[in-house]
Amino acid sequence: MGKKFLVLCLLVGCSFSCAQQKVSFYSLKYKIFPKINIPSNSDVYMQKAALEFQKNFEILTKTKLTIEERTRFDKTENVLVLRVNPTQSSDFCIKKNKLNTTIVASSVENLHFGINEFFIKYTSLNFKQKSKQVGNPQLTYDIDLNSEINECYKADFSYREPYYSRNFNSDYSRWHKTNYLDLNWGIWGHNIPKILKKYQLPESAYAEVNGRRNKQQFCFSSNDLFKYLSTEIIKIYESDNALDRFMILPNDNFLSCTCDKCKKLGNTPTNASPAVFTFLNKLARKYKKLHFFTSAYNTVTEVPDFKAEKNIGLFYSTIKIQKGIPIEKSRYYNRFKKDITNWKDHVDDVYIWDYTVNFDNYFDLYPSLKVTQDNLKLYKKLGVHGVFLHGSEYNYSTLEDLKTYVFARMLWDTDIDLKEEITSFLNDNYSKKVAKLLSEFYIYLTDSFYNSKKELSIYSGIHQTAAKYLDPELLFTFYEDFDKYVQSNQYNQNYLQIATALTFLKLEIMRDYGFGKYGYARLFNNEIRVKSEIGTLLDKLDSYSRLAKISTYNEIQSSLRKYIIGWRETIFRYHRRNSYFFKKKFEVLSSLDEDYTNTSYLNDGAFGLLDYNTNWLLCSVDELVLKVKKEDVKNSKEITFSFLQDTKHRIYFPEVIRIKDTENNTIKRFRLPVEKDKWLKKEFVLRLPTEYEDEQLSDEFIISIEKKRGIGKNTLAVDEIIFN
Repeated sequence: MGKKFLVLCLLVGCSFSCAQQKVSFYSLKYKIFPKINIPSNSDVYMQKAALEFQKNFEILTKTKLTIEERTRFDKTENVLVLRVNPTQSSDFCIKKNKLNTTIVASSVENLHFGINEFFIKYTSLNFKQKSKQVGNPQLTYDIDLNSEINECYKADFSYREPYYSRNFNSDYSRWHKTNYLDLNWGIWGHNIPKILKKYQLPESAYAEVNGRRNKQQFCFSSNDLFKYLSTEIIKIYESDNALDRFMILPNDNFLSCTCDKCKKLGNTPTNASPAVFTFLNKLARKYKKLHFFTSAYNTVTEVPDFKAEKNIGLFYSTIKIQKGIPIEKSRYYNRFKKDITNWKDHVDDVYIWDYTVNFDNYFDLYPSLKVTQDNLKLYKKLGVHGVFLHGSEYNYSTLEDLKTYVFARMLWDTDIDLKEEITSFLNDNYSKKVAKLLSEFYIYLTDSFYNSKKELSIYSGIHQTAAKYLDPELLFTFYEDFDKYVQSNQYNQNYLQIATALTFLKLEIMRDYGFGKYGYARLFNNEIRVKSEIGTLLDKLDSYSRLAKISTYNEIQSSLRKYIIGWRETIFRYHRRNSYFFKKKFEVLSSLDEDYTNTSYLNDGAFGLLDYNTNWLLCSVDELVLKVKKEDVKNSKEITFSFLQDTKHRIYFPEVIRIKDTENNTIKRFRLPVEKDKWLKKEFVLRLPTEYEDEQLSDEFIISIEKKRGIGKNTLAVDEIIFN
């Protein structure tokens, strides 16, 4: 030990004091091995923390350290001390006093974070090596530390979860200092029915609505509900003490109990907050070590007029205001700030449930990192304690590996250098040329997304995506550049996943643009000619997605296979079909839905697929009635209509199509056959009058598409109307 320390003293030079000189923590050559020390009679959770340090160290050095349980030790011993101190303000501290090295944290969870931070900061171990459990054989594994260290760390948020599949790995979440709900929550989401399904609950456990008990909702003043749920909560916690958070949510509907007890607490037919928070307070007082949360959602949006217990928290969802613009710069800011401030006055722990992908298209790059960073800074300023960033869950979304990493860094420190983090991650995970290509492209898109004033909902089609930030010329150029590298990395999952997403995006842009430079076809003398490139792109999408093992592309699990089939069927029908109505003017005589006023969908050349967000004009408030000039379609022999049936969303094929004159006299009438398929896209052809028929088109004629009758409120979905 003396020889090793002397060598280090000679190296550090005279500009450093003795307190700043280094000592050996580990040296194979000099047989210096620290012991891992945890308190006597440590529980299984402290033992697991010690095993985490031992495992990391063994991967790095191939040396398995001894773990000992004793409270006292000599200060001259080379020992790694692990301790938990719930009263300290920092999440964790790394300290060294000569030979003793200590990692002390406010909780066992934070102790794991501190252990991994030790390896990140003071050793060469990285996460790739940890995940593969193989160190770098080219490195020498002497670990030297300053003789005096006193560094403490505190995250900007106490709860930090990027909800992407990579974070579902406990090694990943502990290395990147994030939370994962399966490791933290005893109950999550609307799962009280699932937890209590083993019991035959009495009627009193259910909400009284309009004077009758309704099993679609719970009564939160019910002693029976409290008894059964309490029993399950303690069972869950005793099975694993790490599961100390419980989400207590009413069922996902707008029913509120108005029994005498609930009304006395303050419930109304639209407000269940008084009973829910009374229920939470009761749980919180009984189980002071546990944390109970609800969500400002449906019937729990009004702040109660009493203070919640210290161990009660609330999730506030940004789903209605997350539009791809920093909240502080949006029209929603004042209301948001007021809501958070009001909740903070009554609940100590306010968490934000935020959103970071396009749930209608997981392949949308949705580069919201800069926007999210601004929002996180706002949340911190308003005193928010936790953030759940809802991502693509178990599904692949474009560059999710990058986003998960950057969000983890951002949740810990909202002031990170975003461009530096993006570049660093890509350099660590891709070849130099590809990393440069990806980083320049992604940083440019991130800036474009941030600078655009256009809103982009977390449920959006490709048309809105392109309008917000995705320039077709840029995407197409990048696609060609990146695809060259895919050909030489055909067995690399990262490349194949990105290639799948980019191919899908290119096809979506081309589908949305219809005819022309960026479209899937060109129009020559009113004849549609599909580009030969489309077949190649569909083949690539099929191949890349199979190799990447990606089968769906959005939240509702829409099938890539069906997407490809839909494309092939459409271009087969469209190729060399005449189109005399393309972008011709027409008049809409019926009322349109507030969110569906873009009637250009009806003759813009773009076509819809099975997803109702892909170029479908939805009509629920009225029939669809159009007025067309005969001169504009004079060479047409028939009209081809495209309709969607999606019964899950109450979308049905129309019942009747009528062609009328301006006096409302019927010229042609076509009753559509009944289709039993619940999810189907189909074309219907209506032949126009020939010159030999008595009834002829008037100079201006009306097309009336009538919704299905006899099934209650339903919606009509219309795509291209082609005169051919």
